[in-house]
Amino acid sequence: MPARVLVVGMDAADAGLVDRWTAAGGLPEFARVAASARQARLANPLETLPGGIWPELMTGRPCGELGLFYHPLQLHTGEARPRRVEEHAIDPRAFWTAASEAGARVAVLDVPQAAVARGLNGVHVIEWGPHDSTFEPASEPHAFLGEVRARWGDHPVPDCDAHAPTEAAYEDLLARLVAGARKKTELLVDLLVHERWDLFACAFSETHCGGHQFWHFHDPASPRHPARVSASLRAAVATVYREVTTGVARLAEAAGPDATVLVVASHGMGLYTGGPQLLTDVLVRLGMLHGPERRVRARLPYAVVRGFRAAVPVAWRRRLHAAMEQLPQPLESTATRAVAVENNRCGAIRLNLRGREPFGSIAPGREVDELVAELRHELGALRDPASGESLVVSVKTAAEALGPDRHPDVPDVIVVFRDDIGPIEACVSKRVGLVRVPLHKPHLPRTGDHRGETRLWALGAGADGLASTGRAIDVAPTVLALLGVDVPPWMRGRPLY
Repeated sequence: MPARVLVVGMDAADAGLVDRWTAAGGLPEFARVAASARQARLANPLETLPGGIWPELMTGRPCGELGLFYHPLQLHTGEARPRRVEEHAIDPRAFWTAASEAGARVAVLDVPQAAVARGLNGVHVIEWGPHDSTFEPASEPHAFLGEVRARWGDHPVPDCDAHAPTEAAYEDLLARLVAGARKKTELLVDLLVHERWDLFACAFSETHCGGHQFWHFHDPASPRHPARVSASLRAAVATVYREVTTGVARLAEAAGPDATVLVVASHGMGLYTGGPQLLTDVLVRLGMLHGPERRVRARLPYAVVRGFRAAVPVAWRRRLHAAMEQLPQPLESTATRAVAVENNRCGAIRLNLRGREPFGSIAPGREVDELVAELRHELGALRDPASGESLVVSVKTAAEALGPDRHPDVPDVIVVFRDDIGPIEACVSKRVGLVRVPLHKPHLPRTGDHRGETRLWALGAGADGLASTGRAIDVAPTVLALLGVDVPPWMRGRPLY
């Protein structure tokens, strides 16, 4: 038996699409896996801290407690500028480290957003074929990555956002994603059968990239949906899913008949509808955010901004943006009361709190309560300029959304925009006026965005007792329970058995 427990992640694979294409015969290899599997639908932090889903899955801890919600870069308490999340700042504890400490032999490859677990009883590789390259590729033992590269080379898609907006470039990206999924399958199967593992954990990220990049070919509701395009691009999302699910099925077979296999679809994909990109300009119009570049941009007529974007080459705009970043930032001014921070599909706001931020201007207590009340009212007043419909579903404080044990780095206010009325690129209210900020960014050409549940398929030994519902944080303790390893006290989830 090559593995006692096999965990395979399908990063951002939409469970609804998997169900539909499996039932229609489009994923024949995965159909055999699903036919003998029990399924669990798991709640996730998609409407609070969407970037915390993978940390929840691998640590068994709520992302609000972890404080990791936007891996490229995020604001840290006591600092006025966002900075990159560095690997050494990540707590390496995960279900595989707990298993290793209990004596289990462990292999882990490409589970997203993980830091290398030094001293692991086994092997660990990060960033060989990720969707977003958060850290540098690395491994434990240190030389193991070199061995992987010597035999398998590098993944053919180092950056899935780096392509031209042409049909030929999309065809090339599709071919490289399929090749990458095949190469990863061969690598994983080879490693899996190389020795007997107590725990083998891995993830495919090609579904994540394919959903972001090819959604407009798949979904007629997308404003970028082309009237004419090749059949291969029209079916690109399905093609990537078929290749990845074929790899999943091969791994399940290679693990052996006595293994317990857990397949995890981390979160889904749908039309990129936006809304959070409006928040900076809205806060400027409300007089809550101070910054020279922001004030100018927020007050310019949209036609001028659009003309500038059309006339100035992308490379020049990037240089101008970099120069602007050297100017004083909003949280470096006591005139700022609130600033928008990146939080993927959810809007997020950090208050310039006195005693916490270096240039804090808002006192805890009554002033915070008044500012939050003002934000609730003004964000709730935002309307779609064309239809007049409201745009914001909810405005919650961190305490309301994440509870009392939240990390100090998480946003103070979380804003959820509607995703049922198409792309949101403008808003209007009596106080704010008309604000327009397009979704499309040439350097980030994504047309699909995250939504939906986390799904777990379990088959093999021990799968019969799987609960039908749970939370993403329950996956890690479930793995340990299957291995007969005690769940450590730092995990907050519970086994799904």
